[in-house]
Amino acid sequence: MKRSPVSPLNKALYERLKNKVTAPVYDYVPNGKKAPYVVLTDTTAQSWSTKTVSGAEVMATLKVYSEYQGDKEVAELCDGAISAVQSEPFVFTEDWQVVLSSVESHSVERLETHREAMVTFKFTIIDCKE
Repeated sequence: MKRSPVSPLNKALYERLKNKVTAPVYDYVPNGKKAPYVVLTDTTAQSWSTKTVSGAEVMATLKVYSEYQGDKEVAELCDGAISAVQSEPFVFTEDWQVVLSSVESHSVERLETHREAMVTFKFTIIDCKE
């Protein structure tokens, strides 16, 4: 991998989620923000190539926080985020092409004061410049 698709993917994810999810979306959480909200967290890219094509497999994780004591709010926000990401293909630059996206994992943790969900997406991205 001569360059990384992480930055353009994160930008596209942020814009898509911000426009389609009902809760605020952050790439960092400002001090004092109350839940519910969605935050982009870890993103990793692993290079892959064939004889004619190169690219990366990218894992992008988001977390959903809710102060609602049940699972309803966090589940609805996760469903909305998954739907937003999976609803249509990403086209973030002419230099990169997302050829596959899927939900790699989804979990909800029940804590005393809030619910915390994590959704990890897997993207297969082709480098159109290489």
